Amino acid sequence: MVKSTLTLIALLFLSVLVFAQTEGEKPETDKPKTETPTKGTPAPTDQEPSGEAKGKKVKVITALDYLNMGNQKKEMDDIDAAIEDYNKAIEMNPEYHSAYLARGSSRFILQDFEASLRDLNTAIELTEELINAAIKRGNVKTILEDWKGAAKEFNKSNLLKPVLGEALFNRGNVKYFLEDNEGCCEDLDKAGKYGFLRAYSYIKKYCQ
Repeated sequence: MVKSTLTLIALLFLSVLVFAQTEGEKPETDKPKTETPTKGTPAPTDQEPSGEAKGKKVKVITALDYLNMGNQKKEMDDIDAAIEDYNKAIEMNPEYHSAYLARGSSRFILQDFEASLRDLNTAIELTEELINAAIKRGNVKTILEDWKGAAKEFNKSNLLKPVLGEALFNRGNVKYFLEDNEGCCEDLDKAGKYGFLRAYSYIKKYCQ
């Protein structure tokens, strides 16, 4: 009798214990749900781009690049395409004297003399400013006894003088076709003095 009573008490105790554990468990409704990416949508990632993609450099085209491309097209007699490249060079650098010179000489080939004259006037004006600025910097550096710096500035001005000579020579040719013989000969004379020696043969032919 006592044994059966103890057994019944033990069974009741186990039943109460299991019920208590069941009541203590709660559904995990507060945990954030993990969203599954829809088809066609890449899953988010924290990984950085690969070294190859990260280090890839994009070539930047400069005004000098457009000038060189224009010169190549001009050599192939594609004058219109060359002028387009010179236009782009000038858009990138409105004070690019060499681009004005190149475009002016190209327009001369197309016999667009008025437009050629405008470009060559601009080329001459800009080149003269660069030469004068370099000479002034050279003089200042000479006063400051910066002999190397002064020499560099004077070299810059000397390198620009043949460019100015070429621009003056081309403008002289344009003026000849515009029947400005006096202006033509003045420009040819200046071109020769700036080292563009071919001008002297034209002086003999047209100015004497």
